[in-house]
Amino acid sequence: MAVVEQVEAWVARAQTKLQNGGLDAADLDELLQAVRKGRILRQRLLYLHAATPGIRSQVIGMALHEPTPGSVTQIEAEPQAWPYKTVHDAILDAWKVIHFPDQRTPFDDREIDLLGYEFILQKLEDDDE
Repeated sequence: MAVVEQVEAWVARAQTKLQNGGLDAADLDELLQAVRKGRILRQRLLYLHAATPGIRSQVIGMALHEPTPGSVTQIEAEPQAWPYKTVHDAILDAWKVIHFPDQRTPFDDREIDLLGYEFILQKLEDDDE
């Protein structure tokens, strides 16, 4: 039984107990054990390269790293296929920035061997399988 299903079942039993006299500490221990048991968080990484160091700047490159064995980094060259046009768009979709680019003076990426300003984002997702 997946963690979500275990918690849903616990809530249903708890609602009945509340109507018939209440919960006790053992009930809460059971819930805590269900939540801790089997909860695996997978870290997804998204590298977004932006034209400037601002989060609302246009994305000019991206790479997605999935937390699965044998996965291949997805580097999408076609901007129309990118899921986000800005870093801000990714933040709105629950990605969290874990690395901001250097905020010092801007540069012209034609002069050095870098692609824009690199933001690294993560999304932690439950894996109940």
